[in-house]
Amino acid sequence: MCNESEEGSDHVLVDCTYARSVLEGVSRWCNTQLVPLHTVKDVVDSISQWGVCKKRRKIILAIYYGTLWSIWKSRNEKVFKKNRLPPDKVTDIIKSVVYLWVKNREKIDRLNWASWSQCPLFF
Repeated sequence: MCNESEEGSDHVLVDCTYARSVLEGVSRWCNTQLVPLHTVKDVVDSISQWGVCKKRRKIILAIYYGTLWSIWKSRNEKVFKKNRLPPDKVTDIIKSVVYLWVKNREKIDRLNWASWSQCPLFF
């Protein structure tokens, strides 16, 4: 995506500047601080650190899985169709896709972080 390094899964999905831009956009959307991530394992491991509220943890998990999936789809769009989506467009796609995933799975009318103030973000 960024032509800075060999295209391995960790680089493409987490460590390249393109993926970091997308992750930063998602972090802003979630109103969370982005912790240093360098591998897909780092992403999955960091989710286990997120709060004690089961519903919130499931949604954060959906958001980050949706993020990895969307970055991969964006990479394929560039490789196979020569169309590079801007990181902010990928972030918008993530919002839409994850909203639909969560809404249809969890029966939540909308993603509204402010309404979850009773769920602490960190332990």
